[in-house]
Amino acid sequence: MKLKLLTASILAVTIAGCGGDGDDVFDVPDTSGGSSSSSAPVENTPATFSNLTAATNNSTPELAGTIVITDPDSGEDALEPLSDESTMYGSFSILADGNWVYQLDTEDSTIAGLAGPEDSVVDSVEVQSVDGSTAILEITITGADTVLTTTKAARITDNMLDDAGELRYKFNEAIEKGKLTVSFLKDENVVDEDGAAKDAYIGIYGSSTSTSQAMVDLRIQSDKYVIRDRDDIEVEIPFVPGEWTDVEMTWDASAADAENTPLITVTINGVSVTTEPFSSASSIPTTVMDGLEAVIFKVGDNGSIIPKGAYYVDNVKVYSDIEGANIAFEDDFESYDVGVSLDPAENDASVYHSNTAEVIVANVTAGSDGGSGSGNESGPGSSGNKMAQITDSMIDDAGELRYRLDSAVESGKLSVYFLKDDNAVTEDGSAKDAYIGLFGSSTSTSNALIDLRIQADKFAIRDRDDLTVDIPFTPGEWTEVEMTWDASAASAEVTPLLTVTINGTSVTTDAFASASASPAEVMNGVEYAIFKLGDNGSTIPSAAYHVDEVKLFDDLAGTSVVFEDDFESYAVGDSLDPDVNASSVYHSNSAEVVIAEE
Repeated sequence: MKLKLLTASILAVTIAGCGGDGDDVFDVPDTSGGSSSSSAPVENTPATFSNLTAATNNSTPELAGTIVITDPDSGEDALEPLSDESTMYGSFSILADGNWVYQLDTEDSTIAGLAGPEDSVVDSVEVQSVDGSTAILEITITGADTVLTTTKAARITDNMLDDAGELRYKFNEAIEKGKLTVSFLKDENVVDEDGAAKDAYIGIYGSSTSTSQAMVDLRIQSDKYVIRDRDDIEVEIPFVPGEWTDVEMTWDASAADAENTPLITVTINGVSVTTEPFSSASSIPTTVMDGLEAVIFKVGDNGSIIPKGAYYVDNVKVYSDIEGANIAFEDDFESYDVGVSLDPAENDASVYHSNTAEVIVANVTAGSDGGSGSGNESGPGSSGNKMAQITDSMIDDAGELRYRLDSAVESGKLSVYFLKDDNAVTEDGSAKDAYIGLFGSSTSTSNALIDLRIQADKFAIRDRDDLTVDIPFTPGEWTEVEMTWDASAASAEVTPLLTVTINGTSVTTDAFASASASPAEVMNGVEYAIFKLGDNGSTIPSAAYHVDEVKLFDDLAGTSVVFEDDFESYAVGDSLDPDVNASSVYHSNSAEVVIAEE
């Protein structure tokens, strides 16, 4: 495709360092003290700039970032603010601290005409430091093959020599026990000016926010995780820079006192770091004995700056119970404008603590480079991600993906992502359900351990009309579901206990009994996991049900995987029906399921 390049500006730095009489705004003040002096004029050192490139596409109207300015002259490491400055293809605003927002005119004929990722233009914006040095920010705009999924997140940077970038929330009173869930993305270029890798952190604290007194401080390093001050705990779960990661922490201070610290669990992408809760390593138990008072997300340190990289945080939820039924605080950052600061010193409306610094709200676009203010490079919702696609065009059967374990698993966990199209209806317009089911020795729906029905606008648990699922369902969006089962006390008369969590929120405060009509069929635990769309009496002409990141564990904590599939090893279009594809690991009842790509 033809590459269109804007040549209106060339990256340059203009220096204005000579003495003057004050008539020119860029003059260095005259320090002679009179009409004549033998003193040499004060010499100005020009500012230097970094983070002068950014990228977006013509389906994303807003973009945000940070220009880093360095100047050894006192008080001159700042920019001249701009507000809604017109550019070739949009408008631009920047604050003195370097945080900027770009508004793309998506209706401009050149922008609208960009044909795809190979077709691009560059919008150039001149910025100026307070000493008159100038530089050019170049924003590359490409065409998009499809409209990308865009969400908002907190973008944390570190351009301060005397502090780290930080997002902090403080509670009015301590929460004795509870749970934190959060998604994060750490750029692969979170390094200082000398190239030394810098950590990001997720920490929960009591009455003191000294790092040595944290209840738990998870350090996200360049290639791994570390739990601060717990060298005896090795985190074997891999860390991948530039990819979104889900973290869950629980704390229980109900038995804590001046000598005994709270019990902690840490789960990363559905896998628990330890098989059992571990004691907080806080150096002063009295500061954590009452429970959680602050949540802190931080990048960098007090002795260096990170010129380019950023740390993104999204979907923060804090619960006042370990089960995750009662939300004490949550923020998905969707209610803010792009570019808004979350530092209360800059934004009176911010709910965050005054120690919050260098945090703005930024767009996060699936499939683009996390380093330019976007993330989600792989996994559900990402461009190029592979998944199982289930359809139903059979009158006598439903579309289905079925996996059978080699033997029953007495207690364990299923985690999975799904997306159900919003047009899952029959030819006459009747809405049809999708299902996530766990079964024992029988796969009759009435005998299921649990069958979660994904309806047109809500969730329901089959044969448990006494349980109302208050968590909303949104068609066309990826949703995370986690189910646990415990058949350790089950018998021919007593069914297993279950939990269901949707997008990090538990459906019930306590485990509930399976509604299986035949306890004997489920008393030994789970033998089948089934994902289904439609029914045996109709067809769904155009909609699909997508499943991804399937994991089955043989323990409730989710530390031991017995089966997993992210569908990335298959070719697009491959069937998972073993009658069609002899290499499929799935059960012969799998039907109308192929590999698709986002």
